[in-house]
Amino acid sequence: MIDYLALMQDTFAYKTLKAEVENNGLSHAYLIVIPDEDKLKDYLKVFIKLMVCKNQDPCGKCRACTLIDKEQFSDVIFYPKEKGAVLSQDVTNLIEESYLKPIETDKKILVITSAHTMQASAQNKLLKTLEEPPKNVHIILGATSEFPLLSTVKSRVKKLAVPSISNDKLISALKEDCADIERLKRAVSLGDGTVGKALTLYGDDNFIQATELVKDLVANMKSSKEVLKYSTKIMALKCDFDEFLNLLESYIRDLAVYYSGKKELVNDKSILTDGTLNSGFNLGSSLLALDKISQARTRKKFNANGVMLVEWLLFQILEGKYKWQKL
Repeated sequence: MIDYLALMQDTFAYKTLKAEVENNGLSHAYLIVIPDEDKLKDYLKVFIKLMVCKNQDPCGKCRACTLIDKEQFSDVIFYPKEKGAVLSQDVTNLIEESYLKPIETDKKILVITSAHTMQASAQNKLLKTLEEPPKNVHIILGATSEFPLLSTVKSRVKKLAVPSISNDKLISALKEDCADIERLKRAVSLGDGTVGKALTLYGDDNFIQATELVKDLVANMKSSKEVLKYSTKIMALKCDFDEFLNLLESYIRDLAVYYSGKKELVNDKSILTDGTLNSGFNLGSSLLALDKISQARTRKKFNANGVMLVEWLLFQILEGKYKWQKL
């Protein structure tokens, strides 16, 4: 099970809310911005348990914490009930619920878990309750971005923003659920600092197939005759070409890091033992390859022919490798 508390504890957002809980200074409404669509609710539950659990930090084991995880705690209500956009009826239900007194604790927490999907009409309907909710009612708006929200909504809430999570923290949090550590490291390095993206990449067989092709290409493409073979394999991949470029860039960046004398900073340690270091690259050719990958992205934006773009990139990487071998 992923320890979301461990991921959140050191953030400014968590520390701010914890101080307010300890000083009995909770705001009536919060906007918690977390850029992870897939796992947004799981992050939000950490903050909710912090507000409810009687321990200094959420214990995750008491009745309240357990029921919040299951979304069955009587004083914590999540909206919408089903996956999808927040509808005007969801806001109506929240407003009606706000007038009912808490049952088990001294506060009621009403949570909109995807506030960024609310239409303007639903947001406007919520304004009065956001500004003056009934006593002991706290409203949490969870969103992946604040920009879809009206300024009138944002002016009535306290904003807490959770930044992207460092790679080291993500790997530590996910390693019990993801047995292949090297695969996990690669997924995390190509993600966006969120649990959701890292898990999606880790479990994507197309991503793994592309990873293996990148390793094969870097280690074994040694002549222009092999460019057609590898370009054909690349075009046959089911993953997006941009994702392939990200993979290739990440792998070659590891080579550049190694050849710059910073072996300990290499993300994918498999390059140290799988023969890649005998592929003819050095620091100069690695840096040149990274530059060519960047140029390939630019060319793609101008609708360059896919096959021609791939072959151009492979020739450039190969040419750069031999150029730097002669220096």
